[in-house]
Amino acid sequence: MVRLDERAKPGKNGSPQGASSLEVASGRRSLLTHKEGRWLLGFGDAIALLAPMVLATLVRHTERPVAFTNQEIAALLMGVLIWIVLAISGNLYSLSRASSWSRTHRATVGAILAIGVARLMYQIPAPEGDLMMAYRYAGVAFIGFALWRVAFYVLAKFIPFTMRVLIVGAGVSGSILAEELHGKAVRGDQDYQLVGFIDDDSEKVGSIKGGYPVLSTSSDAMSVIESHQVDTLALAVNKVQIGADVFSLLINAKERGIRVCSMPALYESLTEKIVVEHVGDNWGIMFPMEQAPHPFVHDVLVRCVDIVVSVLGLLLTLVAAPVISVLNLATRNRGPLFTTQPRTGKGGTEFQMLRFRIEDLSEAEIASAWRDDAPTLSKVGKYLRNTGLENLPTSWNLLRGEMSLIGPQPERPEFTLLLSETIPFFRARHSVKPGVTGWAQVMYHYGVSEEDSLVKLQYDLYYIKHRSPAMDLRILAKATKLFFSRRSR
Repeated sequence: MVRLDERAKPGKNGSPQGASSLEVASGRRSLLTHKEGRWLLGFGDAIALLAPMVLATLVRHTERPVAFTNQEIAALLMGVLIWIVLAISGNLYSLSRASSWSRTHRATVGAILAIGVARLMYQIPAPEGDLMMAYRYAGVAFIGFALWRVAFYVLAKFIPFTMRVLIVGAGVSGSILAEELHGKAVRGDQDYQLVGFIDDDSEKVGSIKGGYPVLSTSSDAMSVIESHQVDTLALAVNKVQIGADVFSLLINAKERGIRVCSMPALYESLTEKIVVEHVGDNWGIMFPMEQAPHPFVHDVLVRCVDIVVSVLGLLLTLVAAPVISVLNLATRNRGPLFTTQPRTGKGGTEFQMLRFRIEDLSEAEIASAWRDDAPTLSKVGKYLRNTGLENLPTSWNLLRGEMSLIGPQPERPEFTLLLSETIPFFRARHSVKPGVTGWAQVMYHYGVSEEDSLVKLQYDLYYIKHRSPAMDLRILAKATKLFFSRRSR
């Protein structure tokens, strides 16, 4: 199969030198689809982790009728919950990761943690014989999980789970998508493999766009799909209405079980953000108009979590405040312990965000800067910024309902006005409450420019569209990992 980092280059006659090799080594359609491969991986993990625990429990009940105790049920549920959290935060069900020997160890480490928690649940009131059974379960489960992951790694070498993509449209949108696909391949991600483009502009056929060949027009695309074993068709046509040939191609592809998706949908899947910088007159194809439903239960759950976290945060603030005050005096950082700053919240309303003061500058001097970034921080402030402890007093805003634990980073009103005029869709981030942490914060570094604000907006829009309990859980896991990694530096 052709790899993305071995992209075709134009020959003397303008045709791609790699075209013939593409046709010869076009690959084969997998026995399992990409989605089926992920289900197979998850099913194998479940068997490896839960089967030994169930068998161990059955053995314990050999002398009496089988009836799972509350402790045994709790052990099963706790092990499953820990594993779900680790799997979501570590992206352990990426087939690219599972097919990589160097990345398989993350899943194994996660399994050890889940197994350890389940074993402890067995251990607490257990007699000596049951304790030995718990240790045996842990050993059998770990060995079984490790063997399954190794077996899947070997299986992936024979069953190509990689999705082979053909882009419809060799224009700006198609080039953006091709660039991202190539970048993923360079970083070792093999979930997708780009075959090339098709375009109804006959002058483009045989040329190279972004290092990939334009193979044919849409009228001849089915032969290209068959010869290259394409299983994903990405529509990147910058037109409100598509032609009859393209429409016929999409129908024929769908009838043959080929996945058909839009450029924005595939781009989101690749980058977990929404592209907005190349909208032009075709903003409708770049920015999704549909909005994911926000169930009432999710909103209630989020509010309950915010209240609990805010109460704990305020208690920690009371404990930390005297210590930070003494450190400020010791480092000659004179000024108030707390500071309030205007921020833009949900619906564009303004509120005062409370936090520890971390700057040596006055509030007026801070407001005149583009960002209150590193050069203005005090010695204590640098530590508070790196660990995120500066936001402990923000728990008051959580309790008042002005902010949420997870959401877009709250921006100053003056910067909101400026960025709304220069960056498309910036105001869309005000459709949800701002958060103490969020998808942009855990995926991108601290912003100090308008360009950084644009990238963070792309992540914020992705979160707004895909906002869900699973997404929130993933953000919390990443934020926790980021917190401890910062403290270790």
